[in-house]
Amino acid sequence: MLKRNTVYNAIVFLILLGLGAGCTNNALDPTPDDSDYFPLEAGDYWIYQVTQETYAPANAVKKTAYQLQQKITSSYTQNGQLFYLLEESIKQSELTGWQLKTIRTVYKNLKEVVSLERNVPVVKLAFPITSTTSWNINAYNANPDTVLRYQDTGKSYALKNLSFNRTVSVLGADDSTLVDQERYRRIYAQNVGLVYSENVSLDYCQATADCIGKAIIESGSKQKWELIESNRLK
Repeated sequence: MLKRNTVYNAIVFLILLGLGAGCTNNALDPTPDDSDYFPLEAGDYWIYQVTQETYAPANAVKKTAYQLQQKITSSYTQNGQLFYLLEESIKQSELTGWQLKTIRTVYKNLKEVVSLERNVPVVKLAFPITSTTSWNINAYNANPDTVLRYQDTGKSYALKNLSFNRTVSVLGADDSTLVDQERYRRIYAQNVGLVYSENVSLDYCQATADCIGKAIIESGSKQKWELIESNRLK
């Protein structure tokens, strides 16, 4: 199944590449400073500590924690564009080994970084990286338009025992109302890549007058990724 998905992923990206060939020279690399926030090289790996809370009506909060590894295993060139195969594995505890979950394809060019997420191409970053740059993460799929933007370009960032001199934040939805809360945030470090990820999607109780407006969570989830190990930290 994984081999079949890999072939399918490659076909989808070749189609996308052909569609974009008329407006972008994909053989070109982005400028070094921009590209360094999303390094891609065979052998690179990143390990994250993932924590998640899941809420459902009439049920206790389900909390889970595990490690997630992303590793670039190989690359190939097609029509002048360099593609990378990325394996994603999880480890439930220190007593268990890594279990392969998926293989996807990633590429970057002068314009953007694109990754296939569950067979859906998404635009992870857009170039140039400036405070005025914004883009639709779903530009190449049928999902609703979702606009991302940059913030805090070049700022330092500390994460537990790790510190990074230059980072950039990618922000999406960041709304909290009496009804729900949505948050999308990613932090990338120069020459390292993704170091922090946060997704929040919550619905608040609206069933009775006693709970309305009190931010009592009825359903939804919170998830965080925090980088704990990478070959690029050495």
